[in-house]
Amino acid sequence: MSYNFDQIIERKQTHSTKWLKFDDPEVIPMWVADMDFSCPPEILRPLHERIEQGVFGYTDKPSHLVNILKDRLNTNGWDIDPEWVTWIPGAVVGLNVSCRAFLNPGDMVMTPSPIYRPFTFASSNMERGMVKTLMKDVNGRMELDFESIEALMSADINMFFFCNPHNPGGTVFSREEIQRLVDICEKYEVGICSDEIHCDLLLDDKLKHIHTATVSEYARENSVTLLGPCKTFNLAGLPIAAAVVPNPDLRAHFRRCMRGIVSHISSLSFVATEAAYLQGGEWHKELIEYLRINKELLIEGISKVERLSLSGPEASYLAWIDCREAKLLSPAEFFIQQAKVGVHDGEWFGNKDYVRLNFGCPRSVLEESISRIQKAFSQRN
Repeated sequence: MSYNFDQIIERKQTHSTKWLKFDDPEVIPMWVADMDFSCPPEILRPLHERIEQGVFGYTDKPSHLVNILKDRLNTNGWDIDPEWVTWIPGAVVGLNVSCRAFLNPGDMVMTPSPIYRPFTFASSNMERGMVKTLMKDVNGRMELDFESIEALMSADINMFFFCNPHNPGGTVFSREEIQRLVDICEKYEVGICSDEIHCDLLLDDKLKHIHTATVSEYARENSVTLLGPCKTFNLAGLPIAAAVVPNPDLRAHFRRCMRGIVSHISSLSFVATEAAYLQGGEWHKELIEYLRINKELLIEGISKVERLSLSGPEASYLAWIDCREAKLLSPAEFFIQQAKVGVHDGEWFGNKDYVRLNFGCPRSVLEESISRIQKAFSQRN
């Protein structure tokens, strides 16, 4: 079956956060991690059937859903026990709960930067401290600075926030990189919250996603792994994620930290997740091929703009564009006001000299955006 990723779908009337961001109607919104593709009919049909039933009361998690997740992870080399899984209404919830589960008041989390901003919000939300370690841009690939990580470790740090694949950089970390990080965490007795929400969106077929918890016994017993279908199948409006916690004591504490705070998961989220995991394989395969072409078009287009550079991402549909050589006071402002391309300001992630651009959109929209960027920079004084 061939799916239509070229279809233009009007979204403003649905109160879309993405499409209502900018006051200027000429700006093409390409900021938040929200693709402009329709979910496949394999997901829409069971959703329609559930809606037709008409009652949306409190809903228990389907008992078989965890086995569906187990089978899915097993194909990627991680054989989990169903008891390890706790369903939560979104990965950001998992970041916040992990801060409470790993850290006592006065404890600190180490957070690489740049990173998806809710990581940095989580520690302050939970009244925990934070130490930032800056990542390195190595020929366009965002990499952990292991020397800095070890140098900054202290007795107050009891958790490391890890994002793999990385957001915003799109890095798929190798087994060797993950092992080195885990070794440092083990040396200093630091737990790991590993956000792997983009792990099904690898764009380089030579790469493989390595689940952090699989690299060693220490990683397994001292980690929370966050996974889910929302980014892969464009289900952000039906939030759901799985927190996989092998250590029974940590898992019990994680669940205690949720009590009375974390809301019920929508019945429609359960329906969509089951359909996505069981029936969304062909759509997912075609999506990856479409995103790969979009990525190459964007890289080629950016390479023609003097003083901009882009070499990734290795995963996901988010491009971390390096604007350092452009010497702009605010690159994001230039993209938005001059090119009319609504990028996400890199300062939100921790570095104002970059912008993040979402290329999970119909190809005609991407081509128009590239043209606008090239024109705006060519006319720059």
